[in-house]
Amino acid sequence: MMELRKLERKEHIRTRALWEAVFTEDSPEFLDYYYKVKTAENEIYVIEEDGEIVSMIHLNPYQMRMGDEIYQTHYIVAVATKESLRGRGLMRNLLTHVLRVMKERGEPFTFLMPAAEAIYKPFGFAFIYEQKRGYVTGKESTDESLAFRLATEVDCKRIAEFANEFLKSYDVVAWRDAAYYRTLLAEQESENGGILLAERNGKLSGVFCFTRGERLEIREPLCENRDILEYAVRYLTGNETERAFCTGYGEETKPVIMAKILHPEMAGDFLTKKVFLNEVV
Repeated sequence: MMELRKLERKEHIRTRALWEAVFTEDSPEFLDYYYKVKTAENEIYVIEEDGEIVSMIHLNPYQMRMGDEIYQTHYIVAVATKESLRGRGLMRNLLTHVLRVMKERGEPFTFLMPAAEAIYKPFGFAFIYEQKRGYVTGKESTDESLAFRLATEVDCKRIAEFANEFLKSYDVVAWRDAAYYRTLLAEQESENGGILLAERNGKLSGVFCFTRGERLEIREPLCENRDILEYAVRYLTGNETERAFCTGYGEETKPVIMAKILHPEMAGDFLTKKVFLNEVV
């Protein structure tokens, strides 16, 4: 017998087996982080068959700034169904249910990073954010006033203030506070990375989230100019020949985030304007 329900928080760990079976690219270290940090605050809806979780959707909370107002929204992740039960409408049932829940709560929109556009387009999702991306080669800094160091949790409040100021020209953006960056720092560290800071005379000039997997990847570089990004790459690689792959900066663009408007009177106009959404989890 199939049952759709919202898990209690103490049950969240039960979904890890399905995650590991479906998303085989994710490392044990990342999942250790996710199930320690993210599932302590998110919502997980599942379909169970005879007590076994066979399909799931995670709703991860994010505060989004639209114009001058801040709204609670949820980012949809880990949409997964047991392989032997795919094609039976389980994901459709779950997605329809959580969309109704979020709409009834008054959330203006929800968003996700799709495996394929065709999966979510029938549910009213559309791309709202094209992400810049490309490779950047490092170069030795000629700016003696600029210093680099790795961030710690103590820096998270400063980083949030810098980021909110840096991104103030965007109409829709994830609102950052110290907790946002503490979580992000833990996520980067789970992937053998961290957050690199560029400082000039004690004042932040750049913030670079980075991971080290098969390649060095810099995510969401926030900096005054390309020179600082290139200096950061040189600092992280230790040489001037190795490149870093950057998301959020570069010459190429790729649609990466889709959204569904739940309340057009709140979000309709904003999502057609200037949007900045990183590949959040």
